[in-house]
Amino acid sequence: MDPLDRSDPKRVGVITLLGRLGFGGMGRVFYGVTENSEAVAVKVIREDLVTRTEVRARFARETDALRTVQGPHIAALVDASDADEEQPWLAVEFIRGLTLKEFVESRGPLEDTDAAALGVTLAGALKDIHTAGLLHRDLKPANVLLGRDGPKVIDLGLVAFAEGPTDLTTTESTIGTPACMSPEQANTPKQLTAAADVYSLGATLLFAMTKHYPYSGKTVAAMFMNIMSADILPDLDGLSDTAKPLIEKMLAHDPGARPTVSQTHDWLKELCGPAALKRLVEATYVERDTDPEEVSPPPRPPRKDLSEVVIPGSVVARLADRLRAAYSANAIL
Repeated sequence: MDPLDRSDPKRVGVITLLGRLGFGGMGRVFYGVTENSEAVAVKVIREDLVTRTEVRARFARETDALRTVQGPHIAALVDASDADEEQPWLAVEFIRGLTLKEFVESRGPLEDTDAAALGVTLAGALKDIHTAGLLHRDLKPANVLLGRDGPKVIDLGLVAFAEGPTDLTTTESTIGTPACMSPEQANTPKQLTAAADVYSLGATLLFAMTKHYPYSGKTVAAMFMNIMSADILPDLDGLSDTAKPLIEKMLAHDPGARPTVSQTHDWLKELCGPAALKRLVEATYVERDTDPEEVSPPPRPPRKDLSEVVIPGSVVARLADRLRAAYSANAIL
């Protein structure tokens, strides 16, 4: 966390902002604390984009998705601005830990069993998103936080309805992250299916186990051409014989040849065995030196002294004595 700049807001809604966490394509992300002492990450749209209709629409879609989607491995929405506020913002639970991208780049690839456990949790998150009738469309290592309660998916800014076209995708523009993008998404179709998220999950797991993505290129355009070509196979170097068959199927060029999210979840679960999530957390949870201090809950108010209100020997005082005696007897038993 970095200190707030002089131009940064100090408060949004009932949230006090205490520092900067980073920047995204649409805005800035701050660390804040609610009036109930809950730590949150607050995303605020950049001032130069706040008047753009498509940006506000995308931000509103992310907020709506977070209100709709719930799951143990999805960062939960805590609060958000009203749709018509001049400066839109949303607050999600603050998760301590590194992103998967940061972890692999600084500490190396995951072991097969840990990667399988990671895949189980991410597949579970995708199932929750798809159950809500949505697609993530931007699952990637940078959007996975390795928290102390297990991995969590963040950033639903590119969600789309699973049925029907999305107004945020046009034939002139590609939305998403190229390195983890499926061929059909790279080709900017009006419709995508859950198979696109399965491909992105496969690309994310490939990176987790090998530190590289399915395709590369000297330029972004060259990478797109490689992704869209049915004749160029993904780079699976570094995968074990155990992991390779599943990842290869998840990265199939034809969406219909990929396994479903449920099939992927079940196959990965067989690979990681019992107590896998606990081992994964032990292997991947790292606190940053720059993390803010833990937020302490507000102190409980002191117990009121009723001796001045309840008259000794009165009916109320005798009733209170009997209740205390009964409670003590039950507590002993």
